[in-house]
Amino acid sequence: MKRNDLPQIFVSGHRNPDIDSLASAAALAEFRRRHTKQKVIPICPGVLPERAKYLFDRFNIKPPVCRNDLYVRAGDVVSQVPAVTDDTVLFEAIAMLKESGLPRLPVIDADGKWRGMLSGMAFLGDLLAIGEESERSFTGRRVFSSIGMIRKVLDAELLTGCDLEVPQYFEVYVAAMGKENFQKHLPNREEELAIIVGDREDIHRSSIARKVRLLIITGSCSVNDAVLESAAEQRVTILRTALDSATVIRRLKFSTPIGKVLPDAVNELTVTLHDRVKDIREPVMAYLSDVIPVVEEDGMYKGVILKRSLNAKPPFQMILVDHNEIEQSLPGAKELPVIEVVDHHRIGMMPTADPIRFTGDIVGSTCTLVASMFRSSGESLSPEMAGLLLGGVISDTLLLKSPTTAELDLRMVEWLEKVSGVKGAELMDELLKIDSPLASKPAAEVLNSDRKNYTDGSLRFALAQVEESNLELLRQRREELCSEMRKIIADDDLDFFGLLVTDAVRINSEFLVLGNKKIIRHLPFARLDDELFALPGVLSRKKQLLPQVLSVTGAFQKK
Repeated sequence: MKRNDLPQIFVSGHRNPDIDSLASAAALAEFRRRHTKQKVIPICPGVLPERAKYLFDRFNIKPPVCRNDLYVRAGDVVSQVPAVTDDTVLFEAIAMLKESGLPRLPVIDADGKWRGMLSGMAFLGDLLAIGEESERSFTGRRVFSSIGMIRKVLDAELLTGCDLEVPQYFEVYVAAMGKENFQKHLPNREEELAIIVGDREDIHRSSIARKVRLLIITGSCSVNDAVLESAAEQRVTILRTALDSATVIRRLKFSTPIGKVLPDAVNELTVTLHDRVKDIREPVMAYLSDVIPVVEEDGMYKGVILKRSLNAKPPFQMILVDHNEIEQSLPGAKELPVIEVVDHHRIGMMPTADPIRFTGDIVGSTCTLVASMFRSSGESLSPEMAGLLLGGVISDTLLLKSPTTAELDLRMVEWLEKVSGVKGAELMDELLKIDSPLASKPAAEVLNSDRKNYTDGSLRFALAQVEESNLELLRQRREELCSEMRKIIADDDLDFFGLLVTDAVRINSEFLVLGNKKIIRHLPFARLDDELFALPGVLSRKKQLLPQVLSVTGAFQKK
């Protein structure tokens, strides 16, 4: 299988990303690129945080691609098929349609704008329009074309001619009777007349005398030199073809440019590149045709959607880092197959359809696990990538002071410092100098920058965490933060929302929580007031805060 035929792999951390999730996504993507033929793309859910941006810039590593969702869109499954330009003669267009093996082909103009769809069924009504004389009827004698187009369709030799590329209407007649009777059947519209004749020199001469627009000689019959000279003087075009008269008659109708006879596209179903597959699936599957054009709002043609592509496997796969519960991933992630997880949190993911690679351990940072992959496999690790991973470990373990810190974290920090040539303590000092969230960011960004949602039975809640060296800032902005927390609780239908503000230097935290008063009243923390708690020695949301909260929510489930 070619690389382009393989699905792309997204490597993504949880929503509201932190340094650990972003650094581990970037490093794991690099690791997997070396072991797969697939394109592996690290993702940043939403906006790249300032401290993470500093770290990627610091080590000159391209940050993950920012995305707001992972929905599969029409542009991800679009197919490219031959497009027919509207000046293509119908004869060639139908040949293209037959060669494509598709029931329909798109028709575009010279600028690439979509005009409609060419299909055999669309012309069935024209084929059955017996007795009609319009240019659309395949049984009528009226044809819209040009000398050049007719010459191409008949594979004809130009004996005399002028204005070859000017399109016009032709009234087609076959000289199959005596000259006198034939002349009686001809209308007085010489500028539109096209006469089909064999070796009848009398018809040749009478047609030229009438100054007909076009004389078509069939069967490769010879034409008298005097006739040719007279035709040139009278500006009569003569074409000679090896085809017989019956074949010429059939082919003439197919010398019309497809744009002239294209069926009206007003009621055609179209989609845009940005449309989500989940939204277009039902109308596309219900549509009569299997080929749906992709047309942007400016009318530009971009390809087609084939019905079978909507039932094929998604063009993307997912690797989850620093989380394993799909609800914590970007919107749309549920549509994609998860093929790998690298995480250091509790396991709460749903069963997978196929076996997957799962790397989990009781460590303080996902970057520790990714660094361990590089080291244990013997893969080379650049100083820049080592510095990025080091930043992830020290930020998530609060410079190895968090109670989540494990022996493996210590070993990996030592190794990463050696490879990168950077000390973890110095790097932590650099990160702490980046503007504090409470001093510089809007309340909504403070609460959502590192927020995780949880479900315990019927209870739904969220816990956010920010690092601050000055807890007094929490008091200064408390009213603003509380207002935004109430809005989030209402909008997301949460039972409660908690913000953990952590001073890693002094190993101290405070916890602001709003929502279900019964649950808040039973929290086992030192109360400063009804909504604010002191948590001395608490640094970890995962290991120190969450278990205490779950003990309370779990007790409520049993009541």
